[in-house]
Amino acid sequence: MQSKLLRVLQERTVQRVGGRSSKKIDFRLICATNDDLEDLVRKGQFREDLYYRINVVPVAVPPLRERDGDLALLVDHFLRNYCAASKKPLKTVQPEVLEILEEYPWPGNVRELENVIQRLVVMVSGPNITAEHLPQNLLQHSASGQEAILIPEDGVDFDAEMERIEIAYLTAALRRTGGKKSAAATLLRLDGQRMKYLCRKLKV
Repeated sequence: MQSKLLRVLQERTVQRVGGRSSKKIDFRLICATNDDLEDLVRKGQFREDLYYRINVVPVAVPPLRERDGDLALLVDHFLRNYCAASKKPLKTVQPEVLEILEEYPWPGNVRELENVIQRLVVMVSGPNITAEHLPQNLLQHSASGQEAILIPEDGVDFDAEMERIEIAYLTAALRRTGGKKSAAATLLRLDGQRMKYLCRKLKV
């Protein structure tokens, strides 16, 4: 395929499938790639002569994570497009959502962001997109997202959460030590009295 493309670029002619004669063509070629073509040339996986033919005016587009300020503009663009396509009123993205999106590394680049916004437009029924609507993988990559997981928008029962955590630790320690409270206390670095108190309090 590379040799055929090179011939077209050099001769400016093509031959249709099944045809017997070549036809002159006038065109401009625009190429895009995620690969390091110079590295592929060194490895012998990409023709050097073709590389220099297409590398006339290179334009390096940095990944989304390196483009400060672009993310908010892209979010607005995709929101408008997909809300219009779905015939829904334009949704509003809360500030904490943009903070979380800014902190995410976006390995899938702009396409990944577009997919996330499309999903939110479809899945969120109300007019506002909040942190709790975001996928877990985005929340786990940011401090703002971690806060959203720990403390939902409507708040949290702190005492109940602490009790749940204590029960989880005690249960895990007792399971690992075969139900031996003294060994479990050592594992959790608790003195015997506190271990007994917690077991009575939490009914473990």
